[in-house]
Amino acid sequence: MLSVKRKIGKSANSVIFIQEGGLTIKNITNEDEKIQAYHLRHRIFCQELGWVTQSENAMEIDKYDHNAVFFGVFNTQNKLLAFLRLILPDKTFMLEREFLSLVGIKHEIRKEYDTVEVSRLCVAPEARSNVVSINFGIHRISMLLYKGVYHWCIRNNIRYLYLVVEYKIYRLLKAKGFPCKRIGEPQTMPDGVTAVATIMDWREFESLNTVKRPDMLRWFTQYQTLLVQGLLQQPDFSLQRQTFA
Repeated sequence: MLSVKRKIGKSANSVIFIQEGGLTIKNITNEDEKIQAYHLRHRIFCQELGWVTQSENAMEIDKYDHNAVFFGVFNTQNKLLAFLRLILPDKTFMLEREFLSLVGIKHEIRKEYDTVEVSRLCVAPEARSNVVSINFGIHRISMLLYKGVYHWCIRNNIRYLYLVVEYKIYRLLKAKGFPCKRIGEPQTMPDGVTAVATIMDWREFESLNTVKRPDMLRWFTQYQTLLVQGLLQQPDFSLQRQTFA
């Protein structure tokens, strides 16, 4: 465990700041933005989904937030539109406790320096129909989050991501070029949602999309701000409630 801390300790503070289509993808580090994140999480996970008990202060905060890395997509008014967090391998993953039943007996959970867990991904209801049009195509706000995470992972030598997602989101991610692999069988959770635990390899993502989606990969791996056509509105048929545990 000490070796994990040595390899990712200070670099876990790497700053990601990407601007595209009038939106900004960045680490959430200051208290005002963290409060926005906790309020958004309360809206989604407490009020909309009912996965977590509502709180009097309308903020959803848990023990996994300690030393987690927060990411957000913000508009020009610095309003948070989408959020996720990464839990580092020197901390307990949600997979090891809350979602251990989703992990197959043949899978040993990686706790190496090159592995993190994604959780609490959510998009504000009013932003779910927003897409960004750029030179390399049209992308939803959630893709901007994934792009920010990718660049943070590159800087911190992170190769593997664990994710617990709805089964339909798992299939959608695979269809969009994210080679998520199940590490257990899908299960119906108490709220009726069918969930699945997965792991994804960024190197496999790069190799796969070099052939299948070269334009998407070119955009995804470019860090600098790109020329854009702006923020568009489209009906969202497949991601009305895209959330990760």
